[in-house]
Amino acid sequence: MRAVHQHHDADATSTETRAVSEAPSPWLALRVLLTVAAAVLLLVGSFFEWASGTDGSEVAVQAFWSTDAGTAGFFSSAGLVTAICGAVIILGLAFRGGWLTRFAGAVALVAFTLIVIQMGREGSLDTLQDVGMGLWFVLAGGILALIGGFFPSTRTVAASTASTDTDTDDSATHSHTD
Repeated sequence: MRAVHQHHDADATSTETRAVSEAPSPWLALRVLLTVAAAVLLLVGSFFEWASGTDGSEVAVQAFWSTDAGTAGFFSSAGLVTAICGAVIILGLAFRGGWLTRFAGAVALVAFTLIVIQMGREGSLDTLQDVGMGLWFVLAGGILALIGGFFPSTRTVAASTASTDTDTDDSATHSHTD
């Protein structure tokens, strides 16, 4: 008995996606809001009380690694470090990726952590109430900067094109006879 099988090559459809342009992200407003709030918190926190009635602008920069750092003027203070973080956070808005904002936020969190560790080492940290309002502002600013740095500033608008390949050649049909 003879069996006849016919095969037709199926029409092939391919889709190509490519970036057409970049547009502002719908999350841009939230990124700007969080970034500005973080910078304000860091700048204000630099001049508020950090511990034992001492403002961040008076705490010596050595307080990050030493328990007996003492006081200093603003240009050699730990408050200057957090104020610079606030300025760098704003500068981070100029870059699309948000990496600079996240970096400055992380530095602010490290500054908060180091000061609190040194307070604990010197014995002036019995409860969280011993941490001054300025340090809480630094912590909040660092967290907001980290969060704000992850929101995109632009989005890529893509276009898709589909093409269909149809075989009109007679050689596209194959017959087999058994």
